[in-house]
Amino acid sequence: MSVNLKAKSTITSLDEHTRRKTEVQRILEFRTSLVLDHPLHRIIGDDPERLLRMFELYAHFVYGFAAYVCNLFLALKDEAIKEVIYENLSEEMGFGMQGSASWKNHHGELYHQFIQSLRKTHIYRELRIQEQYPRLEGRSKVIANHFYTAHNDIVAEGNDLQSLAAFSTIECWVVDQYGFWKRSLENLGSEQSLIDTRTIDMHCVCDEEHSATLDKLIYQKSAYGEDVLFHIKKGVVRGMLASEQIFSDIARELV
Repeated sequence: MSVNLKAKSTITSLDEHTRRKTEVQRILEFRTSLVLDHPLHRIIGDDPERLLRMFELYAHFVYGFAAYVCNLFLALKDEAIKEVIYENLSEEMGFGMQGSASWKNHHGELYHQFIQSLRKTHIYRELRIQEQYPRLEGRSKVIANHFYTAHNDIVAEGNDLQSLAAFSTIECWVVDQYGFWKRSLENLGSEQSLIDTRTIDMHCVCDEEHSATLDKLIYQKSAYGEDVLFHIKKGVVRGMLASEQIFSDIARELV
């Protein structure tokens, strides 16, 4: 009798683990699709003016990312989560394979160089986007502030699981987002060769690895029970809302 009870208990435990894993899988898939299916991409379409203005509006999100990741790392208590975030932070700050940092490889600086190269193109000047720059710069700062206020509020609460899950909602869409940009830049024709796309090329590779590492850790953590699963799901939802908000903020500026 006791053997049968033990066997049933084991089966129940495995069933619960499978159920939690399935729940995590569903919410992680929804996490990504919510952003990738956002109307912003249809608003941009094949319109080069909207594409170029979008790059300007997105800028301060990129410039502020390293500070956010640093704040997240310092606030974390869980060693496994800290290790994963540290790897991300190191790369964000421009550390190469040799272990030394270079300002030219800092992700914010790479995006800055990308923007500078866009501003030198004929189409940028032809569309007179430089005349909109002061307003776009101001709006970019406001949009980024909205986003990072939401994420830093999560960090400040001190729940490592929610912070991890919320952070994953950024990394999950960056690869596809930058891939979309790469394809969209082809609409600029011959001027594409003048654009410094290192920031796009790099993110299309490294952030796929980051996202996979984060998701693996989330799956591992979710095995520890219902309370853990609750905080993971809550963190994903809160992060998704922030990501949806930044895309909506940018979209409103383009129409």
